Amino acid sequence: MHIGILEDDQDQRDYLMLCLQTQGHELAGFERANQLLRALREQSFDMLIIDWQLPDACGMELTRSLRSEHGWQGLILFITASQGEGDVVHALENGADDFLSKPINPKELTARVAALGRRLANSTASNALNEVEGIPGQYRIEQEEHTIWCAGLQVNLTQREYQLAVLLMRHIGELFSRAYLLEMIWGINGDISTRTVDTHISRLRRKLGFDGSHGLKLRSVYQHGYRLEFCSDGESARKSA
Repeated sequence: MHIGILEDDQDQRDYLMLCLQTQGHELAGFERANQLLRALREQSFDMLIIDWQLPDACGMELTRSLRSEHGWQGLILFITASQGEGDVVHALENGADDFLSKPINPKELTARVAALGRRLANSTASNALNEVEGIPGQYRIEQEEHTIWCAGLQVNLTQREYQLAVLLMRHIGELFSRAYLLEMIWGINGDISTRTVDTHISRLRRKLGFDGSHGLKLRSVYQHGYRLEFCSDGESARKSA
C-alpha cells in the first residue's frame, strides 16, 4: 500500500517508516499537516497515519476535515499518546478507522496496518460491482456514490453504516459476530465496547427497513451476533400492512 505518515517528531516518523518498510509498503513522511494536504492533491494514498499532536494542526480536527470537507475515502490510522476510552471513541467518530497508543509496538503496528489492508482489499473487490446481486428489488446499492436506495428513496447513511450495510447485504444468511464486525468495519479487535455495533445495527433496521417490510430482516442471534435474512412473502406483507 501507499501510506502517508504525518508525524512531526522525526525520530518517531523514522521509526514508523522503518517498521513498515519491511512489509513492502510505499511510504511518504510528513512533518506538518499542510505538507500532507499538498501531497494529497498530487499523489494517491491508500492509508494515512496521523499523529494527534502536530505543530500546525490538531490531528483529530485534521481527520474530521479530511472526511467531511475534503471527501477523503482512504484509510486513517490515528496515533495518540492518550489511552482514554473517550479519546479513542472521539477519534473513531471523527473518521479514524483504527488507532494506536504510544509508545508504538512494532508488531502491533504492522498487524493493524495489515488488518486495514485486508479491509481495503475487500472494499476494492466490492466496488468492482455496480450492484450487489440477489437483494430484493426494493434495494439498490450505488457503489461509486457510496449510497443505498430503499423503496425509491436514497437513505441517509454515515460511512460506517454504509460499510456495515453493504457487508451484510453481500452475505445474506451469514452469521457475523460482533467481534468480527468490529474488526471488519472499525478495524479494531474489541478495543471499544461492542455496544457500538449494536447501535449501528439498530440504526440500519430503522433506516433501511431491515424489519422485513422490504424483504430483508436483520436478526439478533443470542450470544452470537447478527444475520441478515430474506423474509417470506407473507412476513413482508404483514410488515407492510
